Amino acid sequence: MKNVAFIGIGKMGAQMAARLVSAGFQVTVFDPNRSAVDELVSKGAAAAANPKSAAEGADAVLFSLPTPAILKSAITGADGVLASLTKGAILIDFSTVDPETTKALAAEAAKKGVDFLDAPVSGGVAGATNGKLVVMVGGDAAVLERVTPMLNNLAGRIVHCGAIGAGQLTKLSHNLVVAINTVALGEVLAASVKAGGNLEVLCDVMSAGMAGSKMLDWFQKTLFTAERPAFFAIDLMNKDLGLCLDEFSDYPMPLGQLVKQTYNAARAKGMGGKDSTSVSEIYEELLGVRLQAAA
Repeated sequence: MKNVAFIGIGKMGAQMAARLVSAGFQVTVFDPNRSAVDELVSKGAAAAANPKSAAEGADAVLFSLPTPAILKSAITGADGVLASLTKGAILIDFSTVDPETTKALAAEAAKKGVDFLDAPVSGGVAGATNGKLVVMVGGDAAVLERVTPMLNNLAGRIVHCGAIGAGQLTKLSHNLVVAINTVALGEVLAASVKAGGNLEVLCDVMSAGMAGSKMLDWFQKTLFTAERPAFFAIDLMNKDLGLCLDEFSDYPMPLGQLVKQTYNAARAKGMGGKDSTSVSEIYEELLGVRLQAAA
């Protein structure tokens, strides 16, 4: 399996595609962002005019796209990959979408003898750059085995979650916990600093105790810096929260709904492009504090 198409080369996809080029795969890319395409072409990838042409002759087509609608168009649209793929090819979706969309797209692919794996990831841009992503896979174990050598160039850990859609369900559950943790940290730390607490001391004690978390560690690189760089946008987390709460709509989800309201409020303030951890700015504004580490 050497011929690969990669559809969607944003912050994550660009790093993943670049790693496959470096590993010796013949990678053809498509994205509306021409500068992102040109950057990968300079590294050895080929460019295509649309998903259909990117997929011609491909053994596997990989996707890293922002919404279910865009993913559906890239697969089943007039210029989608199924218009050119032949029997035996494999679709691997790294996007975060809902299980229902995943199952429907897998069914369409099966009509052409094309296999499908939902394979959403965690680890952010750093994980994509370093090949240390956690990949949550839904689909047939035998199909996963066929593509594992390729995925090993991207992943530090590959988890087979179950049948088609199980990877997406796992990822949505994961991101809901991340968002709850993010909002909880922002609320508590802002209140503690407002009450006179020292941010460094608070974080030191929390990290050493049961309140420690990977999100608290991540705040050191995002929210607590002067620049507050955007790695995973509030808009994207808000999208994932909506998909997750729709999936769990028959169950009581009071924490999830409260967190979704906080992300909605951040987007209403024009913060959608900021890093997901910047949702804490809602509490900073309310309390008149700034959560920034001492220089």
